[in-house]
Amino acid sequence: MDFEQIISGRIILEFLGATARFLYFNLTTLLNDNDFRTFSSFWSPSGSNKKRDDNSNRNHMIGVLFLGAFIMTLIIFNV
Repeated sequence: MDFEQIISGRIILEFLGATARFLYFNLTTLLNDNDFRTFSSFWSPSGSNKKRDDNSNRNHMIGVLFLGAFIMTLIIFNV
């Protein structure tokens, strides 16, 4: 049971991180006239295994920060 929770929690955090990175990059694209990137380029980019591992770690880190900020916002505003 614990193993399943760890795996599903990591997937959820990576999804949150990829979503936050996708929204941030594409919202700044609207302001700077850069090229639009698809969600799959943030979730699972093509390339070497090292690039995929770095992307996974980055998504996980940003997902933890995003979830922590969300929980702190809920605590501060007593929702």
